[in-house]
Amino acid sequence: MADTGVSLEFLLPRLGNARLFQGVDLTKLEPELQESRLHAIDSGQVLLDPKHLNTNIYIVLDGELMVCLEPKVINPLVRLGVGDCVGELSIIDTSPPSAYVVAAVPTQLLAISKAVLWRMLASQQAMALNLLHVLTRRIRENNVVLLGSMELQREYRNKAETDALTGLHNRVWFEEVFPKQLELCERTGQHASLLMLDIDHFKMVNDQYGHQIGDEALRHLGQLLRCNLRATDLCARYGGEEMIVLMPGADLPHAMVTAERLRQSIAAAVLRLTDGHDLFLNVSGGLAQWIPGTRLSDLIRSADHALYRAKAQGRNQIVSNPLPTDISS
Repeated sequence: MADTGVSLEFLLPRLGNARLFQGVDLTKLEPELQESRLHAIDSGQVLLDPKHLNTNIYIVLDGELMVCLEPKVINPLVRLGVGDCVGELSIIDTSPPSAYVVAAVPTQLLAISKAVLWRMLASQQAMALNLLHVLTRRIRENNVVLLGSMELQREYRNKAETDALTGLHNRVWFEEVFPKQLELCERTGQHASLLMLDIDHFKMVNDQYGHQIGDEALRHLGQLLRCNLRATDLCARYGGEEMIVLMPGADLPHAMVTAERLRQSIAAAVLRLTDGHDLFLNVSGGLAQWIPGTRLSDLIRSADHALYRAKAQGRNQIVSNPLPTDISS
């Protein structure tokens, strides 16, 4: 890295294409330009980083810079070529740079100190307007990066919260979301009911047709749940062949109507196998009504108790257990 004095004969022709100096009479800035310095860095060298304050704005005279989140470049956020500037945000708000700026190739820059830049802006209104345009462009670039990062985070979050097999939400999601929904029901005085569903004789499906068909059956059930539940119902895969549904705003009689309609829809839906055979699934369900103050774990225990009774009574039915607080085990 090297700094040298500036020659106006060398510099003036090279600043003609610089964004910061568009429409600016450079001859009136000769004193300030002579106070500036030529700054050269090699490929891979860091010009700016978040660990150090910056006191200069840099104009790229030759070469290319990369703006990166890490000093070891994998995918740069932005590339800056001849005529671009960098460092303007950090000298305006006096904070360290928000990213690393690294030379992509050997690069020559004009370094203008903060004090000199202010004098330039004061004497050349066109330059101040150019800087405003540069800042606007930089903000837009940052917004694009931010939106891309948010979209990537949403994608990762969706993958983390979605069961890959059924397409339903997974246990991590429902353990976070269900308690919040119950808190909302309590604040707003709404009813709520919880349904636990289990595929009848699912082990026999796996034993007779194989686990690949068993997976198809789970995907089939997930699709039926998404299509037949209300938009306000919250559904997740609880584990294995068990699914869990929270129905905000539904007391036990209304929840029973929804659960029974869902059971019938599942029983009537055919799963066409690759060998031409048709597979029909039946489900058993346990339904519990939530009352204010009931913990999610107790509500699940109550619904699971009702599910056990549905299985014991012959399966392919919905059994309700309206008083979760009566379940002491």
